[in-house]
Amino acid sequence: MKAAITTILIALILVSAGCKKDQDVNLAPGERGTDKEMYERAMKYIRKDPEKARLLFKEIMQVYPASVYSKKAKIGIADSYFKQKDAASLVVASAEYQEYVNLYPQSPDAVYAKFQIGMCYKNQMKQPGRDQSNTHATIKAFENLVKQYPGTEEAEQAKEIIAEARQTLATHYFRIGYYNYKYNAYRGAVARFKQVLDDYPDFKEMDKLFYYTGKSYYALKEFDSALSFFQQVVTQFPQSKHAKKASRLIQKIGKETSQNVE
Repeated sequence: MKAAITTILIALILVSAGCKKDQDVNLAPGERGTDKEMYERAMKYIRKDPEKARLLFKEIMQVYPASVYSKKAKIGIADSYFKQKDAASLVVASAEYQEYVNLYPQSPDAVYAKFQIGMCYKNQMKQPGRDQSNTHATIKAFENLVKQYPGTEEAEQAKEIIAEARQTLATHYFRIGYYNYKYNAYRGAVARFKQVLDDYPDFKEMDKLFYYTGKSYYALKEFDSALSFFQQVVTQFPQSKHAKKASRLIQKIGKETSQNVE
């Protein structure tokens, strides 16, 4: 809750700063006109001069509040921030899109706005090994979209992005486990590997995950658990480069345990 409030406050500050900046841009008399004319003109400016575009969008909302272009202008303001791509602009864009959804939840553009909220987070996702807060936020935003607007084209796209983001998280946590393994922190490695197993069963490198989980248990001399994971590598991923190594370790464990019995 505290993090969410902080994000909203940052967005409000940035929106305020953006408004002040936009006021430095003036509209020439010839740039005003009907709601449709100003909207079309703003859409031409949206990439090359987003501040001028925002000024036109705001003019439409003030002069023609009941027009269909007034709603479109609200989306246009969010789009103008989104197209600037920097982190601060994406925070503001997300807040603007959410405000549109709050104001017009039944609008045909509401699902687009909801999708764009997710894209604001997706465009700030970092590679595995770095801070993953935006990856988590991406998944949450798109899961909300799927729940709120099932059966839409945007919901289907959202599912694909969720799957991609989940792979990023799975790889991130696997790498933490692998680093623990490399530094002989085997209990920590097992804990992270089990996190991936439990939370991300769709991980695309499951053969590697099974293998290094087995290796960690082997280093801890917990041979029954190690055998279980090595056997899964051999049976489920016989073509994997880890399968032969897992097979050799199975044989090695067999020899070691039989010697202990003798």
